[in-house]
Amino acid sequence: MPMRVADPLRWLVLLLLWVVAIPTASRATEATSPAIAALMAEARRDATGATCERLTEDALARVLCRGRIRIGVRTNYAGFSVQTPGAAGPRWDGYEIDLARAVAATLGVELDLVGVTPATRIAMLLEGRVDLVMATMGHTSLRDTQVRFIRPHYFSSRTVIIGDRRIRVEDEDDLAGRTICVTLGNADTARIAGDGARLLIFDSPQQMLDALRMDICTLAMQDDSFFAPSFRDSHFQLRFEPKLVISTLPWGMATARPDRLALLLDRLAAAWHADGTFLAAATRHSLVTAFLEEQRLRWQAPGCLDASGGPAPACLDAPTDTGLQPTSFAEDVVAFERWFSDTFGVALTLPMLKSQIAFDFFLRGVGISLLLVVGSLVATLVFAVGFGAALCASSALWRVPTQLLTGLLQCSPLVLLLFFGYAMVSTVTPYSPRIALGLSIVMIGLYNGSHAGRAIADAHGALRAASPGADASLLLSMRGASVQIMSFLVNATKGSSVASMIGVPELLNALTDITSFTSERIMTYSFLLVFYSALVLLVVWVTRILQRRVLR
Repeated sequence: MPMRVADPLRWLVLLLLWVVAIPTASRATEATSPAIAALMAEARRDATGATCERLTEDALARVLCRGRIRIGVRTNYAGFSVQTPGAAGPRWDGYEIDLARAVAATLGVELDLVGVTPATRIAMLLEGRVDLVMATMGHTSLRDTQVRFIRPHYFSSRTVIIGDRRIRVEDEDDLAGRTICVTLGNADTARIAGDGARLLIFDSPQQMLDALRMDICTLAMQDDSFFAPSFRDSHFQLRFEPKLVISTLPWGMATARPDRLALLLDRLAAAWHADGTFLAAATRHSLVTAFLEEQRLRWQAPGCLDASGGPAPACLDAPTDTGLQPTSFAEDVVAFERWFSDTFGVALTLPMLKSQIAFDFFLRGVGISLLLVVGSLVATLVFAVGFGAALCASSALWRVPTQLLTGLLQCSPLVLLLFFGYAMVSTVTPYSPRIALGLSIVMIGLYNGSHAGRAIADAHGALRAASPGADASLLLSMRGASVQIMSFLVNATKGSSVASMIGVPELLNALTDITSFTSERIMTYSFLLVFYSALVLLVVWVTRILQRRVLR
């Protein structure tokens, strides 16, 4: 939201705040806040040579010992933190970069800016690769259990969905079946996935915005602060508009644990709201400042600091409850992850088992995947027998059209067949997960059944050529093609996950939804690999039994 030009006094005051507040933050804040000064003096006393040699666990003393603070920031979030290459090294700019420099100045240490992403920012903090994260991270109830957020918050945004003006979206019910571009780690993706939206996940907001412009998705969800610069473009305004406000999300810095660094930053954040440091920095980068203006008034008022000089709990905003309630066995899962890591030295994360909504997605995905695989196997067998019988028929009325159809199916990629079927069906009936599931079973069966049916016909021709005049029945032909039939049943199992392309909520789709709000990819997709590998092995075992008992 741009500043009002008609208010020159406000412009002047904020400009003076920006010029004065940030460069003098380390001197003014420490001088005027006895609580901050006391913490700094205590940490400096502890940061002696002997303590530094022991690599103290206290983050503040460790930073002072090292003489440097490592702050994790985004590299590609316009207005907040952007890294651009330069002749003398990378250049950084943005609201959060100004704040990071002010934190380092307050501590009297050098600043190391470390690029992080939504998928890595918490992990890097917990692994000790950064001392502080300031990376557009919303303070949610789930993340509150993972890291120590600094309060008061330094920014707040609204999560909004925008889209083409021609698209009608009046409430969340209208999101079902829509393809929505989101970024990895967005806390609200669990909510819209539960509404039946189909998610396309991008690592960076700019990639997501480019996909929206290229019509790869019809809608996009992100913070309103990110979309604000785009809506200043008249061409963008003519094409897109905000559709829904999903939630309001406060942003917080975070440390790994509640130690003296966290306590100092709490006091620093309250002081910077009161003296206008946050507001001046946000104004400089043309950010929406309503939240910061309200916070400045709040922290200038008496009563918001407790007896120790820290922020009073009554004046702090609570984290956003994203609805990610833990499962009844979440603590056991966390304990198992810790044991596995300690025993084998490998970090294991099972996000699909720790929150109830992720677990529900996971169970639904497994169930639908099993149904999809079983349906695809049955459809493949049915079409194989049907195509085989038609190709072996003596009448050209059956044989010739079937040859043309199976030839077309064999030459077409499975993904193209799925999208073709989806386009045809969507002209006569609205999209639904059930329709997509049924269509996928039919298309996977047609594709693999056409290959298996050709194999039966080839076996039939070979039998007749070997024994002219002998009875080459369909069953004998199927026995001759049993190896090929088994091969295409296995292909149907392996290819069933491609149904996610048209929105079937099977396991791949479910795990993609889970990844979008947990940011954990490696273990999530490793489980998918194990799941489908186990299914393929099971199908191979069953088909071999059938091959021995039925077709021999």
